[in-house]
Amino acid sequence: MMKCLIQKKNAYLWMAVIALFCLVLPITASAGLDDGTSWEQFGGDVTHVGFTQSTVPHVKQLAWFSQIIYASGSSSLAVADGKIFVYSAPSGMDASGPTSVVCLDAAGGTKLWETAVEEAEWGSWSSPAYHDGKVFISSGKETWCMNAEDGAKIWAFRNPSEEASCNGGPTVADGKVFCSDWQGGHYYCLNESDGSLVWTFDVPGYAQGTPAYRDGKVYLTSWVYVGGHIYSVNVADKSVNWHQTNLLDTCGSATLYNDTVFVTTYNFAGDGELIALNEADGSYKWTRVVQRTDNTPAVAYGKVYVGGGCAGYSASMVHCFDAETGDMAWEVSNYGNWTGNVAVADGLVIVGRGGGSYFGYAGTYALDAETGAEIWGHNRGGSSPVVANGFIYTIGDDGRVYAYGSSFPAWDINTDGATNVLDLIRVGQHFGETGAAGWIPEDVNMDGRINVLDMILIGQHWSF
Repeated sequence: MMKCLIQKKNAYLWMAVIALFCLVLPITASAGLDDGTSWEQFGGDVTHVGFTQSTVPHVKQLAWFSQIIYASGSSSLAVADGKIFVYSAPSGMDASGPTSVVCLDAAGGTKLWETAVEEAEWGSWSSPAYHDGKVFISSGKETWCMNAEDGAKIWAFRNPSEEASCNGGPTVADGKVFCSDWQGGHYYCLNESDGSLVWTFDVPGYAQGTPAYRDGKVYLTSWVYVGGHIYSVNVADKSVNWHQTNLLDTCGSATLYNDTVFVTTYNFAGDGELIALNEADGSYKWTRVVQRTDNTPAVAYGKVYVGGGCAGYSASMVHCFDAETGDMAWEVSNYGNWTGNVAVADGLVIVGRGGGSYFGYAGTYALDAETGAEIWGHNRGGSSPVVANGFIYTIGDDGRVYAYGSSFPAWDINTDGATNVLDLIRVGQHFGETGAAGWIPEDVNMDGRINVLDMILIGQHWSF
């Protein structure tokens, strides 16, 4: 009798635990950001908050770089299930050529698969999205859904307007996929399961942003040169909760944090803005001057971070403001770019440095989130860095993906888990070469020279 009562009590206890789990699970915005294990969509998750609980390296540690896969120069990445999903597309407004989605192994950068999609137009830097074992991309006039395991096509939606998307990638939420057609002035809501059209929402001008989502509402931006628009739209029936206008072009995407919607503006003739709106009704909370930018702000530690600046037109800069009041905390020059978002993790702001061209990048940098002081930097990668599982992943101007972290020590050059003669051979093959610090893994001590000092480091950590 007693045993039966105990078993029944235990059964009720487990039922209570399961019920609690079911109640908690739906309100978690992104388990991948909460535990630092993934970065599944543009800006990290559907709110675009740009902040993760993952650790990040506090010293310069280049873990690996991929082969040249022609990764889009201003695109961001999606990271999930031990894989990295990359948009491979020609960069620059007049560029054209083959376009694909490439999947890399997150541990070492090995290419796992590649699937060709419709050719990008307008130099689009669309970013992939991941959800429930599927990968989504907007490229040219189509939005694709693929199997994340092997890249097999599941479905493709073609924009009814026959206009191509540009920059804004898909967002996946609430069983729907949200995408756009740029100068067509439309956002589309699709069924995630089969890509069928649910509704079309018209906006003035260019539908360029990546939609943000929360609590049954999707947040859309557009710009008309000159002037911008932000909408809060009910997903269920595409009714408008509110519509706000800006004097300058809202070329970026919205970020949702607490009760606030953050957006930036691009000014073709001067400074841009960072704008904070009340999520309930779209009314203005505050506006601050920033460098012209398409950035989607990141929010963490009660502060909002945004980069901007365009080579040849305005200086590069990263700004930090109090998220509630808009008071400036700090701003630093010579970091940031108009096409590249920042990521925040582990007390650091990870940001790219703009290069010599409009879309170019000249390195990846980690700044102190409290002061803006540089903690470390490296002249590789830089495009909209993302963070997952203790690693920073970013795209470089050379079409490679770069990973910063410490999965293998620097002296294990061939990343086989042992430090031995095979690593010495790698150094010998490049002996006497010089370059930027850490430009290849054979520069073990990252002093810009391949010499006996690199061999000594290998010898000091010899193993089989």
